Amino acid sequence: MSRHRNIRNINIEDEMDDDYDDYDDYEDEEESEKPYNRNSLSANYYTYLTDSGRNSPTPTAPPPAANVPSSSYYPPVSTASPTVAPAFSASIVRNMTAPLLQQHQKPPKNPNNRPSTPQGSSNVNTSKRTQQVKNLQAESATPNVSRPSSEVDLTAYRRNQLQNIAKAPSVPRKTPKPRVAEKDLINLIVVGHVDAGKSTLMGHLLHDLEVIDSRTIDKFKHEAARSGKASFAYAWVLDETEEERERGVTMDIGRTSFETSNRRIVLLDAPGHKDFISNMITGTSQADAAILVVNATTGEFETGFENGGQTKEHALLLRSLGVTQLVVAVNKLDTVDWSFERFEEIHNNLSVFLTRQAGFSKPKFVPVSGITGENLVKRMDLDWYDGPCLLELIDNFVAPQPPSDGPLRIGISDVHKVSANQVVVSGKIESGEVDKDDKVYIMPSVIPATIKDCASNNGSKHYFAGDYIMFTLQGTFEPESVQVGSVVVKSGPDTLIPSRKFQVRLVVFEIATPIIKGAKSELYAHSLCIPCTFTKLIHTINKSNGEVLKQKPRFIAKGMSAVVEVETDHDVAIEAFTSCRALGRVTFRSGGNTIAAGIVEKAITPQ
Repeated sequence: MSRHRNIRNINIEDEMDDDYDDYDDYEDEEESEKPYNRNSLSANYYTYLTDSGRNSPTPTAPPPAANVPSSSYYPPVSTASPTVAPAFSASIVRNMTAPLLQQHQKPPKNPNNRPSTPQGSSNVNTSKRTQQVKNLQAESATPNVSRPSSEVDLTAYRRNQLQNIAKAPSVPRKTPKPRVAEKDLINLIVVGHVDAGKSTLMGHLLHDLEVIDSRTIDKFKHEAARSGKASFAYAWVLDETEEERERGVTMDIGRTSFETSNRRIVLLDAPGHKDFISNMITGTSQADAAILVVNATTGEFETGFENGGQTKEHALLLRSLGVTQLVVAVNKLDTVDWSFERFEEIHNNLSVFLTRQAGFSKPKFVPVSGITGENLVKRMDLDWYDGPCLLELIDNFVAPQPPSDGPLRIGISDVHKVSANQVVVSGKIESGEVDKDDKVYIMPSVIPATIKDCASNNGSKHYFAGDYIMFTLQGTFEPESVQVGSVVVKSGPDTLIPSRKFQVRLVVFEIATPIIKGAKSELYAHSLCIPCTFTKLIHTINKSNGEVLKQKPRFIAKGMSAVVEVETDHDVAIEAFTSCRALGRVTFRSGGNTIAAGIVEKAITPQ
């Protein structure tokens, strides 16, 4: 009895007269069996599972060869074209998938499927086999048959979906009671070269402000001493993970909050090691002001500033990501006996770079010691310095006025919990306002969702631009459809349309190799990081007045400004700088260095 027969088509009388006369054929089939071809089977299996493989029309079959009878024809297995599905491969797939399908649905009733005579059944099966052989001959004889691609269909579907979202009427804005805030909110980030003492400095500041009690600090001191890191006790206030404490370096953004006399501060402690520069960029994209910490120890400042350290790169990233208010904390001056000469040396070298190259207007310098806590919350009595302490400078930061009347844009910076119908994320509201039960979309995956729960540090029930919130999205989510770098928007004409091509105006930093057409890089925008390619060098421009200097340059060298076209690996949620500043600032890195930064002039959407 043949092993490939469908039991539903078996005729009992035929089987009784069969006497297993096909057993000899079965042995011959095993002896002449061809070796297993993994590539052919997997390719055909994939082709069958796709809609284009199952549902595409069958081309017209050419007449079979004269010397090959249809009853003895065995179609060859094609390994060159993965789009052709032989009959035995489709049979294998159907046999593999049939039990799963039969669990959920019954086979359709066919009125023509009635018991027939053995001769009639044989004729029907023979005609079906003949037609299948003809179809396979036609497919193998017609290479590269154009079929509708599932990717093209998906692109067209997403394009129509985005058009419908953009055509939808704007959601009317609610008119909540204006928030009564006694103190303005400042998102403050602390950056600097590795081992500059950033975490220790801010941990001691939080202890002096009684945000962290003495009992907790004593516990950290004992634990740090047992692990041989007694000087890291204050750093453990912000370095909370076990890996950070074992390695002695900050790896992710540490987040906490405190209050001064006039400000509410959300403190962001950024990693200083160059391996975690992406986390530093994510934190900087959320900041309104910054503290740049430098190490005054002999030789350490030069290492961080001149010998390929992160001090210069962090300062350039701060300015390119929109931070204009900067305080430079000259830390560890106790190691040089609070030397005025050392402070002036650092002040002179760094102020020239910050004003002339980085673009800061009036950076302020303050001498401090993170380990001893001097000049942090109380002024220190020094002969050569009578200025404000660090806390006073923080209290003098000016709070920005975020665009609450603009379209909703929430950049997702953390994904905390993911399930099939709920996602818990956090991020900063870059513009607009949001409330519970708002209908939103997640870009660039174009997933509709509803905001169910929101929470922030201020305890408000309505959230405006500038707030950093944690919220729950309810909907239907595919795996990895909501990621860091996604943006939450609302429908309407001012919604965000994802794209993968952008026209960017940029400034090139100090680089060894010029940027040419086709150069690869990494693009950073808000909390997004994605590979990209410079596809066009449109023209170079004059920094001072924006005048076009040269059309279609061959390369862009260090110190030059230019307008270029950039293409990312896939669609991303970025838009023009004029629409949303936070989503329109971009930075480019290559080979572990920041090579350029700029703003998006426009997104180039496919027609």
